[in-house]
Amino acid sequence: MKKKISNLVGSGKASDNSVDLEAYSYCSSETELKPGLVVWPQNIEQIRRIMLYANQSHAPIIIRGSGTSLVGGCVGGNNTVLSSEQMNKITKLDLKNKVIEVEAGIRIKDLNNALSEFKLLFPLVPFNPVKTIGGMIALNAVTKESQQLGRISEWVEEAEFVDGTGKYYTTKKKDVVIGKEGLTGFITRARLRLIEPPALSIDIFTFSELSQLLKQVRLLQKDVEVYFLEFFDKSIAKEMGFEQRYLLITSYTSLKGKNKTVLEVRKILEKLDSVHPLLRSKGYYHLQDPAVSIEKTYDLIDWCEKKKVGLHGHIGLGLFYAYFSREDKDLIKTFKSFIRRINGSFGGVFGIGSANKDFVNPVKKKEFIKLKDEYDYNNILNPGKIINYR
Repeated sequence: MKKKISNLVGSGKASDNSVDLEAYSYCSSETELKPGLVVWPQNIEQIRRIMLYANQSHAPIIIRGSGTSLVGGCVGGNNTVLSSEQMNKITKLDLKNKVIEVEAGIRIKDLNNALSEFKLLFPLVPFNPVKTIGGMIALNAVTKESQQLGRISEWVEEAEFVDGTGKYYTTKKKDVVIGKEGLTGFITRARLRLIEPPALSIDIFTFSELSQLLKQVRLLQKDVEVYFLEFFDKSIAKEMGFEQRYLLITSYTSLKGKNKTVLEVRKILEKLDSVHPLLRSKGYYHLQDPAVSIEKTYDLIDWCEKKKVGLHGHIGLGLFYAYFSREDKDLIKTFKSFIRRINGSFGGVFGIGSANKDFVNPVKKKEFIKLKDEYDYNNILNPGKIINYR
């Protein structure tokens, strides 16, 4: 297998070295599945040839970007991992129309660092900035900025991908790959819209009662100038250096917030960015991404508070992050049952992967099966993820 793939991608671009296999056995979910081979293709033609060979030999392929999946989406036991890491170039920048073409392996942090020279920005920034564009497209990613800007599907003008049979597509019919988590194809390139960095201001609200918090959220959801609405429970607010009260940090695309200087806004944004690494440093490695309606948000926050589960999230969108330790496996099962009882779901931020398959509704399953039939009928790509196919 390695010899054949090496002939397709070149020397040093395929490895079954034990160190490499170990490194690619993990993702951010801490699921451990050791692959049989790791491949770093350099261009679309190499990917196409790999897909053709995989079909002939019935060799499953796991698509991987920077390995940030929290649902086991980019690991697979004894499979071939096809990594986009070395396909990370900016191929075209149109300053006049604020459009950029990039390879799928470019990381959001690196992209925005390069764009800063031109005073431009790709505005959807996940809490893990090493996530790749390809990974975000595969998830149809949502970030705190989605309160005003929507999901990444609204910022992708065109996508290029190779499907599971080796066919190559450049298409504006983005739904074939956006949000499909690699079931239909390996994303190779995308054309994205950009913006100039907005001038933001921020208000910080604290509440002693949940009813007061939710009343304020409902009011702010109607404000078209709101850029993001970030909630933090009492315990996390204290860790961040605020009062031990429910915390709501609200950003506007105008200067009506109390914190409006560049320095004030930057300090608050830095605090927001510190939450995830701070909680991980305290042993909370296992994240869940419940989605609930505004009517059920009270129940979610109350449950987490009583169970001493850290919670924060994009409250205006009904998307949250719940933090658990390694010892909380039984509590996670109880939490998932609770979310199901209040008609919530999982996967709105992190995707379905292998961890949230039980929450895929029958309509979505049929949609995925239909796409598999058309674009990957041999089930080469990401087998066992999202659905059980064939």
